[in-house]
Amino acid sequence: MTSLLGQIPAKVLCSAVLGALLAAALTFFLAWHWVRRLLGVPRVPRTPATYLCLAALWVGLVGTCLAATGMIVLLRDHRPIDEGAELAELRCAAVGPGHLQMELRLSPAAPPERYELQGDACVVWVRQVELRPGLALLGVRALARVDGIGQLAHASSSPEWLTPRPARGHQLTDLIVRRTETVPVTIPQDPGRRLILLSTPGGPTLEQKSL
Repeated sequence: MTSLLGQIPAKVLCSAVLGALLAAALTFFLAWHWVRRLLGVPRVPRTPATYLCLAALWVGLVGTCLAATGMIVLLRDHRPIDEGAELAELRCAAVGPGHLQMELRLSPAAPPERYELQGDACVVWVRQVELRPGLALLGVRALARVDGIGQLAHASSSPEWLTPRPARGHQLTDLIVRRTETVPVTIPQDPGRRLILLSTPGGPTLEQKSL
């Protein structure tokens, strides 16, 4: 939980919390006035335009809260795309004819994951998620994650119905996701060389890990 909170932008977290609190307060206010009107309790009359504005404000607060919450769900296993955002540390080594072993570490604190692959190249698939333009106000424009290793899918923290996928419309995540694509990245074979997979606005890149 601590690591998750550490990677959530402050604007996103504040929008989710404040949006929920303000929407709850406005819901109570509107419900209280509706009950008083229903029971005939004396009250200060308000124009229909006032209630229309309050209803529009409620919709905006709920929408902001839901969008921020959806982004937090995606941030469980995605990283914001910016200049040099680290996705994983990688190493590829040949262990036999047509047989490769790839080591992947998603963060310095995480244990390494090892995969046995067939073929002559280690390939990592990176999922890039472009968010709706309006969400840029929350400080995040796009996300990325390691989606697969060779022919193997990489485990996701989100359920299938909340996982953005290319060419799949009518998903719940379509409310905040504009476009999704999966990009292959080939990892050079070198048992003594560790590389850093970075997400950038121009696409995923590799960088030599400094000792």
